[in-house]
Amino acid sequence: MRAAPHIARSLNARTRTRTSAFTLIELLVVIAIIAVLAGLLLAVTGRSREHGNRTACLSNMRQLHALTMRFAGDNDGAIPVGYRLGQKQFNTTLYAASIGQYVLLGKLLEGAGAKNARMFFCPSEHDITQAYNTKSNPFPAKAGANLQGGYGTNPLVDWGTAGFPAHPIRLANIGRIPLIADGVGMVARVDSRHRDGVNVVFSDGSGAWVPREKFSAVLAGCTAVSPGNNAAMDRIWQILAGQDPSLPTPAP
Repeated sequence: MRAAPHIARSLNARTRTRTSAFTLIELLVVIAIIAVLAGLLLAVTGRSREHGNRTACLSNMRQLHALTMRFAGDNDGAIPVGYRLGQKQFNTTLYAASIGQYVLLGKLLEGAGAKNARMFFCPSEHDITQAYNTKSNPFPAKAGANLQGGYGTNPLVDWGTAGFPAHPIRLANIGRIPLIADGVGMVARVDSRHRDGVNVVFSDGSGAWVPREKFSAVLAGCTAVSPGNNAAMDRIWQILAGQDPSLPTPAP
């Protein structure tokens, strides 16, 4: 016995609907696959961006090295490296509000004619107190507020509260040493930038990438600024210099 024509048409329509429509499980599977692919794409994009930032960071430091050499030529070989106030973690300040003067690498802003102020700041920086021209770290320097840069200098001499040390480091008295590096004074400083390591530029202008694992054990105790961490800072800069079983990886 054959079904009535209108009943047959209804059954065929239902069959086509069931076979052409996605089930809820199928939709969830598709959404899950899209989410996974999006996550992979974001990870790849993030790695690519950080690689570019790392390269730009090293370029910044090489430009600062060039300005440092120019500064030395104008100042009887003296270079603006060191730290302040008896604490070797204070080696990234550009402008000291307490004395109303540029200090450390900040001397390059006033004395060597730096045209691109962004070179003083790491492009990977996420901390608004260390990044370029934020509400918490405005540029140019303003009276009553410190200005922090992205890079630290080798803490070889204490500037104290002065605008320049009485006995500065001079190029003629140093060999090949790390001169400028990403901020390594605290765990938070490394975490807010490249995380996996730091760039460093030497007194001869060469650069290197130093993986975090080389200095992480020493850095782990530097969770606050304190004169008690001066020895740790000395050790970290020794490691940056390559005074460790594993030497820094040369930069391209």
